[in-house]
Amino acid sequence: MVRSDFILEARRWFVNPRERRLRAGWRLVLFVVLVGGAGIVGAVGRSELVATAAAGVVGAVVVLAGWWFYYAVLTGTAVGLAWLLDVRTLPDVGLGGDGFYRNLAVGLALGVVMTTVVFLVQLAAGLISVRGVLVARTGLGFPAGVPAWLMVAIMLVYFVAVGVGEEVLIRGYLMTNLAEGLTGVPAVGKRVAIAAAAVATSALFGILHLGNPNASPLSAFNITVVGLFFAAAYVVTDDLGIPIGIHVTWNFSLSSVYGFPVSGITVPATLVDVRETGPDLITGGGFGPEAGLVVYLALAAAAAVTWWWVAREDGAVRFREGVAVPELRRGRDVDREE
Repeated sequence: MVRSDFILEARRWFVNPRERRLRAGWRLVLFVVLVGGAGIVGAVGRSELVATAAAGVVGAVVVLAGWWFYYAVLTGTAVGLAWLLDVRTLPDVGLGGDGFYRNLAVGLALGVVMTTVVFLVQLAAGLISVRGVLVARTGLGFPAGVPAWLMVAIMLVYFVAVGVGEEVLIRGYLMTNLAEGLTGVPAVGKRVAIAAAAVATSALFGILHLGNPNASPLSAFNITVVGLFFAAAYVVTDDLGIPIGIHVTWNFSLSSVYGFPVSGITVPATLVDVRETGPDLITGGGFGPEAGLVVYLALAAAAAVTWWWVAREDGAVRFREGVAVPELRRGRDVDREE
Protein backbone atom coordinates (compact mmCIF):
# COMPACT_ATOMS: atom_id res chain seq x y z
CA MET A 1 0.00 0.00 0.00
CA VAL A 2 2.79 2.43 0.93
CA ARG A 3 4.66 1.62 -2.27
CA SER A 4 1.48 2.10 -4.33
CA ASP A 5 0.80 5.49 -2.70
CA PHE A 6 4.39 6.57 -3.41
CA ILE A 7 4.10 5.61 -7.09
CA LEU A 8 0.77 7.43 -7.37
CA GLU A 9 2.19 10.56 -5.74
CA ALA A 10 5.32 10.44 -7.92
CA ARG A 11 3.15 10.09 -11.01
CA ARG A 12 1.27 13.23 -10.08
CA TRP A 13 4.52 15.18 -10.29
CA PHE A 14 4.63 14.36 -13.99
CA VAL A 15 1.00 13.85 -15.04
CA ASN A 16 -2.10 15.95 -14.46
CA PRO A 17 -4.60 13.26 -13.40
CA ARG A 18 -7.67 15.26 -14.43
CA GLU A 19 -6.37 16.00 -17.93
CA ARG A 20 -4.41 12.72 -18.27
CA ARG A 21 -1.37 14.35 -19.87
CA LEU A 22 2.07 15.62 -18.85
CA ARG A 23 2.18 18.79 -16.81
CA ALA A 24 3.15 22.00 -18.62
CA GLY A 25 6.67 22.15 -17.19
CA TRP A 26 7.60 18.71 -18.48
CA ARG A 27 6.00 19.47 -21.84
CA LEU A 28 8.18 22.56 -22.14
CA VAL A 29 11.30 20.56 -21.28
CA LEU A 30 10.49 18.02 -24.00
CA PHE A 31 9.72 20.86 -26.42
CA VAL A 32 13.17 22.39 -25.93
CA VAL A 33 14.89 19.03 -26.37
CA LEU A 34 12.89 17.82 -29.37
CA VAL A 35 12.73 21.15 -31.21
CA GLY A 36 16.45 21.58 -30.61
CA GLY A 37 17.06 18.18 -32.19
CA ALA A 38 14.66 19.01 -35.04
CA GLY A 39 16.54 22.25 -35.64
CA ILE A 40 19.79 20.32 -36.07
CA VAL A 41 18.15 17.91 -38.49
CA GLY A 42 16.59 20.77 -40.42
CA ALA A 43 19.84 22.74 -40.58
CA VAL A 44 21.80 19.72 -41.82
CA GLY A 45 19.17 18.96 -44.45
CA ARG A 46 19.13 22.57 -45.60
CA SER A 47 22.92 22.66 -45.85
CA GLU A 48 22.95 19.50 -47.93
CA LEU A 49 20.41 20.94 -50.36
CA VAL A 50 22.20 24.29 -50.60
CA ALA A 51 25.49 22.51 -51.29
CA THR A 52 23.94 20.86 -54.36
CA ALA A 53 22.43 24.06 -55.75
CA ALA A 54 23.74 25.30 -59.07
CA ALA A 55 23.43 28.80 -60.47
CA GLY A 56 20.21 30.09 -61.96
CA VAL A 57 16.54 29.43 -61.37
CA VAL A 58 16.87 25.71 -60.61
CA GLY A 59 19.50 26.42 -57.98
CA ALA A 60 17.28 29.09 -56.39
CA VAL A 61 14.40 26.64 -56.15
CA VAL A 62 16.71 24.08 -54.51
CA VAL A 63 17.86 26.66 -51.93
CA LEU A 64 14.24 27.65 -51.29
CA ALA A 65 13.39 23.98 -50.75
CA GLY A 66 16.24 23.78 -48.25
CA TRP A 67 14.89 26.70 -46.24
CA TRP A 68 11.38 25.30 -46.37
CA PHE A 69 12.67 21.94 -45.17
CA TYR A 70 14.33 23.64 -42.21
CA TYR A 71 11.22 25.57 -41.13
CA ALA A 72 8.87 22.69 -41.92
CA VAL A 73 10.82 20.38 -39.59
CA LEU A 74 10.72 22.95 -36.77
CA THR A 75 7.07 23.90 -37.27
CA GLY A 76 5.98 20.31 -37.81
CA THR A 77 7.68 19.25 -34.59
CA ALA A 78 5.92 21.99 -32.61
CA VAL A 79 2.51 21.21 -34.11
CA GLY A 80 3.09 17.48 -33.64
CA LEU A 81 3.95 17.98 -29.97
CA ALA A 82 0.87 20.17 -29.48
CA TRP A 83 -1.31 17.49 -31.07
CA LEU A 84 0.20 14.32 -29.60
CA LEU A 85 1.88 15.37 -26.35
CA ASP A 86 -0.35 18.29 -25.32
CA VAL A 87 -3.49 16.66 -26.74
CA ARG A 88 -4.55 20.11 -28.01
CA THR A 89 -6.73 21.10 -30.91
CA LEU A 90 -5.09 23.24 -33.61
CA PRO A 91 -7.15 26.33 -32.65
CA ASP A 92 -5.73 25.94 -29.13
CA VAL A 93 -2.29 26.84 -30.50
CA GLY A 94 -3.72 29.72 -32.52
CA LEU A 95 -4.19 27.97 -35.87
CA GLY A 96 -7.61 27.95 -37.49
CA GLY A 97 -10.83 28.49 -35.65
CA ASP A 98 -13.51 31.17 -35.99
CA GLY A 99 -12.11 34.38 -37.39
CA PHE A 100 -8.60 33.07 -38.04
CA TYR A 101 -8.59 33.64 -41.78
CA ARG A 102 -10.18 37.09 -41.49
CA ASN A 103 -7.55 38.03 -38.94
CA LEU A 104 -4.85 36.58 -41.18
CA ALA A 105 -6.02 38.76 -44.08
CA VAL A 106 -5.91 41.85 -41.85
CA GLY A 107 -2.43 40.89 -40.63
CA LEU A 108 -1.15 40.42 -44.18
CA ALA A 109 -2.44 43.87 -45.15
CA LEU A 110 -1.09 45.42 -41.95
CA GLY A 111 2.46 44.21 -42.59
CA VAL A 112 2.45 46.10 -45.90
CA VAL A 113 0.94 49.21 -44.29
CA MET A 114 3.61 49.20 -41.56
CA THR A 115 6.54 48.97 -43.97
CA THR A 116 4.99 51.60 -46.24
CA VAL A 117 4.80 53.98 -43.26
CA VAL A 118 8.46 53.30 -42.52
CA PHE A 119 9.47 53.89 -46.14
CA LEU A 120 7.41 57.04 -46.77
CA VAL A 121 8.27 58.76 -43.47
CA GLN A 122 11.99 58.17 -43.93
CA LEU A 123 11.88 59.22 -47.58
CA ALA A 124 9.98 62.43 -46.75
CA ALA A 125 12.40 63.20 -43.90
CA GLY A 126 15.46 62.67 -46.11
CA LEU A 127 16.65 59.69 -44.04
CA ILE A 128 16.84 57.42 -47.10
CA SER A 129 17.31 57.79 -50.83
CA VAL A 130 16.25 55.52 -53.69
CA ARG A 131 19.15 54.09 -55.71
CA GLY A 132 17.34 51.86 -58.16
CA VAL A 133 14.31 49.77 -59.04
CA LEU A 134 14.07 45.98 -59.41
CA VAL A 135 17.62 45.26 -58.26
CA ALA A 136 19.25 41.82 -57.95
CA ARG A 137 21.66 41.28 -55.05
CA THR A 138 23.00 38.35 -53.03
CA GLY A 139 21.91 36.88 -49.74
CA LEU A 140 20.56 33.87 -47.79
CA GLY A 141 22.65 31.48 -49.88
CA PHE A 142 20.62 31.99 -53.07
CA PRO A 143 22.65 31.75 -56.32
CA ALA A 144 23.20 34.48 -58.89
CA GLY A 145 21.64 34.48 -62.34
CA VAL A 146 17.98 34.64 -61.30
CA PRO A 147 15.80 37.45 -62.72
CA ALA A 148 15.10 40.01 -60.00
CA TRP A 149 11.31 39.80 -60.40
CA LEU A 150 11.37 36.04 -59.97
CA MET A 151 13.66 36.30 -56.96
CA VAL A 152 11.22 38.72 -55.32
CA ALA A 153 8.44 36.12 -55.77
CA ILE A 154 10.70 33.42 -54.32
CA MET A 155 11.35 35.59 -51.27
CA LEU A 156 7.61 35.83 -50.60
CA VAL A 157 7.44 32.03 -50.45
CA TYR A 158 10.50 32.00 -48.19
CA PHE A 159 9.02 34.50 -45.74
CA VAL A 160 5.78 32.52 -45.46
CA ALA A 161 7.82 29.69 -43.94
CA VAL A 162 9.66 32.09 -41.60
CA GLY A 163 6.54 33.90 -40.39
CA VAL A 164 4.44 30.80 -39.77
CA GLY A 165 7.32 28.89 -38.17
CA GLU A 166 8.40 31.59 -35.71
CA GLU A 167 4.87 32.42 -34.60
CA VAL A 168 3.91 28.79 -34.03
CA LEU A 169 7.09 28.11 -32.08
CA ILE A 170 7.27 31.26 -29.94
CA ARG A 171 3.65 32.15 -29.33
CA GLY A 172 1.56 29.20 -30.45
CA TYR A 173 3.49 26.64 -28.41
CA LEU A 174 5.79 28.33 -25.89
CA MET A 175 3.56 31.21 -24.81
CA THR A 176 0.46 29.02 -24.65
CA ASN A 177 2.09 26.34 -22.52
CA LEU A 178 3.90 28.81 -20.27
CA ALA A 179 0.68 30.74 -19.64
CA GLU A 180 -1.18 27.52 -18.85
CA GLY A 181 1.59 26.28 -16.57
CA LEU A 182 1.81 29.54 -14.61
CA THR A 183 -1.91 29.41 -13.80
CA GLY A 184 -1.07 26.42 -11.61
CA VAL A 185 1.20 28.55 -9.40
CA PRO A 186 -0.58 29.62 -6.19
CA ALA A 187 -1.94 33.18 -6.22
CA VAL A 188 -1.25 33.59 -9.97
CA GLY A 189 -4.40 34.27 -11.93
CA LYS A 190 -4.93 33.68 -15.64
CA ARG A 191 -4.31 37.30 -16.63
CA VAL A 192 -1.05 37.54 -14.70
CA ALA A 193 0.03 34.18 -16.13
CA ILE A 194 -0.70 35.31 -19.70
CA ALA A 195 1.08 38.63 -19.19
CA ALA A 196 4.13 36.93 -17.71
CA ALA A 197 4.21 34.39 -20.55
CA ALA A 198 3.93 37.21 -23.09
CA VAL A 199 6.86 39.09 -21.54
CA ALA A 200 9.05 35.98 -21.24
CA THR A 201 8.47 34.72 -24.78
CA SER A 202 8.79 38.22 -26.27
CA ALA A 203 12.14 38.65 -24.52
CA LEU A 204 13.21 35.29 -25.93
CA PHE A 205 12.07 36.50 -29.37
CA GLY A 206 14.37 39.51 -29.03
CA ILE A 207 17.31 37.52 -27.68
CA LEU A 208 17.14 34.98 -30.52
CA HIS A 209 17.66 37.82 -33.01
CA LEU A 210 20.90 38.89 -31.29
CA GLY A 211 22.71 36.31 -33.43
CA ASN A 212 21.77 38.15 -36.62
CA PRO A 213 24.20 40.45 -38.47
CA ASN A 214 24.53 43.99 -37.05
CA ALA A 215 22.37 43.15 -34.01
CA SER A 216 22.57 45.39 -30.93
CA PRO A 217 20.91 45.73 -27.52
CA LEU A 218 18.51 48.26 -29.08
CA SER A 219 17.54 45.86 -31.87
CA ALA A 220 16.87 43.11 -29.30
CA PHE A 221 14.77 45.50 -27.20
CA ASN A 222 12.76 46.70 -30.20
CA ILE A 223 12.08 43.16 -31.38
CA THR A 224 10.98 42.30 -27.84
CA VAL A 225 8.46 45.15 -28.05
CA VAL A 226 7.29 43.85 -31.43
CA GLY A 227 6.90 40.44 -29.79
CA LEU A 228 4.75 42.01 -27.06
CA PHE A 229 2.49 43.49 -29.72
CA PHE A 230 2.20 40.09 -31.43
CA ALA A 231 1.40 38.50 -28.05
CA ALA A 232 -1.26 41.13 -27.36
CA ALA A 233 -2.84 40.50 -30.77
CA TYR A 234 -2.86 36.78 -29.95
CA VAL A 235 -4.60 37.42 -26.63
CA VAL A 236 -7.31 39.81 -27.86
CA THR A 237 -8.19 37.67 -30.90
CA ASP A 238 -7.47 34.22 -29.42
CA ASP A 239 -5.62 33.17 -32.59
CA LEU A 240 -2.36 33.81 -34.46
CA GLY A 241 -3.94 35.22 -37.63
CA ILE A 242 -2.78 38.81 -37.15
CA PRO A 243 0.73 37.95 -35.83
CA ILE A 244 1.39 35.46 -38.64
CA GLY A 245 0.05 37.84 -41.29
CA ILE A 246 2.13 40.79 -40.11
CA HIS A 247 5.22 38.64 -39.64
CA VAL A 248 5.07 37.37 -43.23
CA THR A 249 4.40 40.64 -45.05
CA TRP A 250 6.51 42.82 -42.76
CA ASN A 251 9.57 40.70 -43.51
CA PHE A 252 8.76 40.44 -47.20
CA SER A 253 7.76 44.00 -47.99
CA LEU A 254 10.44 45.57 -45.79
CA SER A 255 13.21 43.61 -47.50
CA SER A 256 11.95 42.65 -50.96
CA VAL A 257 9.70 45.59 -51.78
CA TYR A 258 11.43 48.53 -50.06
CA GLY A 259 14.96 47.15 -49.95
CA PHE A 260 15.80 47.54 -46.26
CA PRO A 261 17.74 44.95 -44.29
CA VAL A 262 15.31 42.84 -42.26
CA SER A 263 16.71 41.77 -38.89
CA GLY A 264 20.20 42.40 -40.29
CA ILE A 265 19.68 40.24 -43.39
CA THR A 266 19.92 41.49 -46.97
CA VAL A 267 17.76 39.54 -49.42
CA PRO A 268 18.71 38.58 -53.00
CA ALA A 269 16.34 40.99 -54.81
CA THR A 270 14.15 44.01 -54.15
CA LEU A 271 11.66 46.13 -56.05
CA VAL A 272 13.16 49.32 -54.61
CA ASP A 273 16.81 49.66 -53.58
CA VAL A 274 17.35 52.25 -50.84
CA ARG A 275 20.37 53.81 -49.18
CA GLU A 276 20.07 54.92 -45.57
CA THR A 277 21.51 58.39 -44.96
CA GLY A 278 20.01 59.26 -41.58
CA PRO A 279 21.35 58.41 -38.09
CA ASP A 280 21.33 54.75 -37.14
CA LEU A 281 19.37 55.51 -33.97
CA ILE A 282 16.41 56.42 -36.15
CA THR A 283 16.87 54.24 -39.25
CA GLY A 284 18.35 51.16 -37.59
CA GLY A 285 21.46 51.17 -39.78
CA GLY A 286 22.71 47.83 -41.03
CA PHE A 287 20.16 45.85 -39.00
CA GLY A 288 17.25 47.66 -40.63
CA PRO A 289 14.30 49.62 -39.23
CA GLU A 290 13.71 47.06 -36.47
CA ALA A 291 16.82 48.48 -34.74
CA GLY A 292 15.73 52.11 -35.12
CA LEU A 293 13.17 54.38 -33.50
CA VAL A 294 11.25 54.48 -36.78
CA VAL A 295 9.85 51.03 -35.99
CA TYR A 296 7.59 52.61 -33.36
CA LEU A 297 5.73 54.55 -36.05
CA ALA A 298 4.91 51.21 -37.68
CA LEU A 299 3.88 49.69 -34.36
CA ALA A 300 1.62 52.65 -33.59
CA ALA A 301 -0.14 52.21 -36.94
CA ALA A 302 -0.48 48.47 -36.37
CA ALA A 303 -1.85 48.91 -32.85
CA ALA A 304 -4.45 51.44 -34.03
CA VAL A 305 -5.69 49.26 -36.89
CA THR A 306 -5.71 46.12 -34.73
CA TRP A 307 -7.73 47.91 -32.02
CA TRP A 308 -10.23 49.12 -34.64
CA TRP A 309 -10.51 45.70 -36.26
CA VAL A 310 -11.03 43.74 -33.03
CA ALA A 311 -13.58 46.26 -31.75
CA ARG A 312 -15.40 45.99 -35.09
CA GLU A 313 -15.43 42.18 -35.03
CA ASP A 314 -16.11 41.58 -31.32
CA GLY A 315 -17.88 44.78 -30.24
CA ALA A 316 -15.06 45.62 -27.83
CA VAL A 317 -11.37 44.92 -27.25
CA ARG A 318 -11.04 42.71 -24.20
CA PHE A 319 -8.40 40.63 -22.46
CA ARG A 320 -9.29 37.05 -23.38
CA GLU A 321 -8.11 34.29 -21.07
CA GLY A 322 -8.35 31.46 -23.61
CA VAL A 323 -4.56 31.35 -24.14
CA ALA A 324 -4.15 30.00 -20.60
CA VAL A 325 -7.09 27.56 -20.73
CA PRO A 326 -6.46 24.37 -22.75
CA GLU A 327 -8.95 22.93 -25.17
CA LEU A 328 -8.18 19.23 -25.34
CA ARG A 329 -9.00 16.84 -28.16
CA ARG A 330 -10.39 14.04 -25.98
CA GLY A 331 -13.43 15.92 -24.75
CA ARG A 332 -13.55 19.28 -23.07
CA ASP A 333 -11.80 18.36 -19.83
CA VAL A 334 -11.16 22.06 -19.34
CA ASP A 335 -13.61 24.66 -20.62
CA ARG A 336 -12.18 27.67 -22.43
CA GLU A 337 -13.02 31.07 -21.01
CA GLU A 338 -13.32 34.45 -22.69
